[in-house]
Amino acid sequence: MTGRLRALLALELRLQWHQGVPAAVLGLAAAWSVLLGLLPAGAARVASPYLLFLEVMTVGTLLVGAMMITERTTGAAAALGVTPARPWERTTARLPPLGVLTAMSAVPVLIAGRRADQLGTALPAAVLACVLLLAVAAGIAAYKDEFTGFMVSLTGPMVPLFAVPLAVSIGLLTGPLWYAMPTTGALGLLRGDIQFPAGAVLGYLTLWAAAAAIYATRRLRTGQTATFGRPTAHVRALPSRPRWLVFPRADLRNITRDTMLAAVALSPLLLALALRLGYPPLAEWLRHTRGVDLTPYETPLVILAVAVHMPVSFGMTGALIVLDDLEDGTLAVVRTSPLGVHRYLAYRLTAVTVLSATGLAVAAPLSGLVPTAATGALLLAVPLGPLTTVATLAVARNRVQGAAADKALALPVYLPVAAWWLTGPAGWPLAPLPTWWIVRSWSGIDAVYLLAGMACVAVWLIPLTRRAARRLR
Repeated sequence: MTGRLRALLALELRLQWHQGVPAAVLGLAAAWSVLLGLLPAGAARVASPYLLFLEVMTVGTLLVGAMMITERTTGAAAALGVTPARPWERTTARLPPLGVLTAMSAVPVLIAGRRADQLGTALPAAVLACVLLLAVAAGIAAYKDEFTGFMVSLTGPMVPLFAVPLAVSIGLLTGPLWYAMPTTGALGLLRGDIQFPAGAVLGYLTLWAAAAAIYATRRLRTGQTATFGRPTAHVRALPSRPRWLVFPRADLRNITRDTMLAAVALSPLLLALALRLGYPPLAEWLRHTRGVDLTPYETPLVILAVAVHMPVSFGMTGALIVLDDLEDGTLAVVRTSPLGVHRYLAYRLTAVTVLSATGLAVAAPLSGLVPTAATGALLLAVPLGPLTTVATLAVARNRVQGAAADKALALPVYLPVAAWWLTGPAGWPLAPLPTWWIVRSWSGIDAVYLLAGMACVAVWLIPLTRRAARRLR
């Protein structure tokens, strides 16, 4: 190991420790391990490979993107670019620590999922697949200055990397051709039902991980050159009157200029069409070919996809936009302007609320799966958007912490959907969480549930908003 590489590795370890990356990754793994430990053995064995594949392996992609974008916006990347450190050394110093953290996270998840006997094959598969995903994320982040833009761009390569293996695992796609997607073999090794030799699959996955690392290195090199050669931007002055239109106009300009952000704005329509056109044939296919009846799971799946995930995704996006503004200096200008932080935060929360309400109003009827009786539940779902925003801002001061917080919020936000199967006092421990009241209000409008749900949201929303405003001042 060269002296430069040792120095870069030491710098990277200090940076990740200072940003709380090990605590975030290992803490999330501990939470999921506890949840798996509470499940019956059969359910835990089924769920653990997918939890490892979709959650544990993907945490690092958001963190590496956040760290690289912060380096670009703060000038640290430009400073490193004029040092003798080479791009491949910077890539080598960044990816292995996150890969080691992934391995440390995967062990308790596999054990809690009653799959300790698969550590020899599942653990290398998880680490190699994680390195592949990290390298792809690093390559995309090399050209991004905003975290929200990075996340939208990341969905492009991530969709096939995850959709194909999941489709193969349920039998929707068959044949060896689909194993050309490297993550298909990784999920097969995690599930323990792959028909190919484990050594061959791991070797193939290693080649892809190495290719992705080369891709990330080249993107880092060319992105560094583009940064040095970037012309000075001439910033157009924002209109001074009326002041309340400054941020809406800026946001509309960003959406109209960036087709990817426009896709985010249209996500409720896309989700509704996917549910309306894709869910019925998928459910019918599973019933006839696999003997799996989705009818008992249809309602909680719809609650999860429409009533919970949609406003939460808008809330997370709103929080990450605020953190982008915080780190690139926009909020420093806002603090000294007549607008002020409180009006800025009020605008962001209002925008998230309006988007959440509009998205639910579009997706619920268009999906064809949300009954009219669920109107009360949808009203309770709207505040989940701003609640997610302030919950993230209450604990995060930068992009890295924001990415970790968004992942950590998944457990308390999505877990209460399981209350659909709980009756009587068994579900009351989840009552302090707002999502629980959405589930309980799904089958009909009940004034008691509506008032209690709104009160539950207020109990969380008011103090978290105050804390977020104090942290942004």
